[in-house]
Amino acid sequence: MRSKPEPKLDPPRGLLHRATIGSAQGVVTGRIHPSSVLAGSIEHYWWVHWDVSEPRTSEVLTYPSVHIVFEGRAARIVGIVRQKFTRKLEARGRVFGIKFLPGMFRDLFGVPVHRLTDREQPLTNELGTGPAALARKLLALETDEERAELVDERLRAVLPPPSDEAVLARDLVERVRTDPALLSVERLAAVSGLGVRALERLFRDYVGVAPKWVVRRFRLQAAAEMLALGDASVASVAAELGYYDQAHFTRDFKKVVGMAPVEYAHRATPSTRPAR
Repeated sequence: MRSKPEPKLDPPRGLLHRATIGSAQGVVTGRIHPSSVLAGSIEHYWWVHWDVSEPRTSEVLTYPSVHIVFEGRAARIVGIVRQKFTRKLEARGRVFGIKFLPGMFRDLFGVPVHRLTDREQPLTNELGTGPAALARKLLALETDEERAELVDERLRAVLPPPSDEAVLARDLVERVRTDPALLSVERLAAVSGLGVRALERLFRDYVGVAPKWVVRRFRLQAAAEMLALGDASVASVAAELGYYDQAHFTRDFKKVVGMAPVEYAHRATPSTRPAR
């Protein structure tokens, strides 16, 4: 059991064009697990520091999670981004964030999470203290490990016990991520014990997006990873992920990532592919 936050070492999911990130490129990222008492509600704390002579663009196929983000003296709540998340990094800066597990922001937020989808809004009193004062405290700390400990302490004080609906939503999203057989909303509804309409209402309220979006997003994240590794053809990736044919897969991938799978795979040259 973790009594306090500890480093998270497994590779991040959904990060596109990983060769643009790293100390050699002037962009450094990191993540920290929450304390054990928050492990069922918080995925991790994360940060990005950059110091670049030329602008760099970070692109992510986001997870179905809500974030609280601190940048300078500002603090904001960021909902799920349904398209590709893109951020241009210029000059020098840093961001620190809290990533909630799917479904776990709803009880703290107090209203349906779909109101945040594709949106962001200023943090108010969700963490039990004024956001400006909290942002100042975070800025004054020297390390991101200290920042993680501070927000972990705040969250332990304010997070309500998760409701049954929040836990169900969280667990169903994780089931979709880990079970390659769950390729349809109907199959997920059968696993959940809910009807399709009830499942869709649960996801809209607690996750912020439809279950169909979650199924498709995890497939596209897996596809990007497989293509970047260079071990599979576009046709075999499409087949493994349950697409009807290569054309449907190519259309979905290009719509979200912004380029065809074959182009994305080509850009992940041997020198830039992630370590296995």
